[in-house]
Amino acid sequence: MTAEAPKEETTLVQFLDSVAGPNATPGGGSVSALAGSLGAALVEMVINLTMGKKGFEGKEAELQKIREEARSCREALTAAIAQDSLAYQAVMNAFLLPKKTDEEKRKRKGEIQHALKKAADPPLFTTATSLKVMKLCQEAVEKGNPNTISDAAVGALLADAAMGGGIFNVLINLSALEDKHFVEKMKKELQRLEAEGEAIKKIILTRIKEKINCQ
Repeated sequence: MTAEAPKEETTLVQFLDSVAGPNATPGGGSVSALAGSLGAALVEMVINLTMGKKGFEGKEAELQKIREEARSCREALTAAIAQDSLAYQAVMNAFLLPKKTDEEKRKRKGEIQHALKKAADPPLFTTATSLKVMKLCQEAVEKGNPNTISDAAVGALLADAAMGGGIFNVLINLSALEDKHFVEKMKKELQRLEAEGEAIKKIILTRIKEKINCQ
C-alpha cells in the first residue's frame, strides 16, 4: 500500500495488513485518526437509535444537530487517515534528498524542517477534532437513548485514544525542529487540548458509571 492509502475503497482487512506491514505508513497518526472517526460514528449510532423513540419527542432538532456534527467530525477524521500518511511520506522523501555538497546539505536540511512542520498538522487536527468528538460523546451520554450508553462510552474512549495518539505524533515531529518559537506554541496548544480532553473524559466516565449503576 502506498502513502496515498488508505482510500475509501480500502477494506478494513487491507488497512490493518498495511499497518502491520514493514512500511512506516500508515502508522500511528493514521490509526489515531481512524480511532477518532470510529468514536464519531458511535455518536451517530447513538443518536440514530434515539431519534423517534418514545420519551424523546420534541428533541429531534437538538439530536439532529449532534448527529450532523458527529458526521462532520467522522468525515474529517477519515480524510486525516490518508493526510497523515502523505505528510509523513514527505518527511521521508526529504531525508532521501542528496547531501554531497554544502548546497545540497543546506537545501536538504531546509526541506526536512519544512516537512516536519507540515507533518505536525494532521495529528494536531486529529487531536483537536477528536476533542470535539469527546464533547459530542458527552452530549450523547446525557441526551441519548440510555440503552446505548455503553456505545457512547466506547466512543469517548476511542476519542481519548485518538487525542493521545495525535499528541504523541505531533511531539515526535516537534522533537526534531529547530524553530523553538513554533515548538513552544504547538506544545502549549497540545497542553490545552489535553487538559480539556482529560477533564471531559472524567466527567463522561463518571456519568456513565452512575447511569449504569442506576439502571
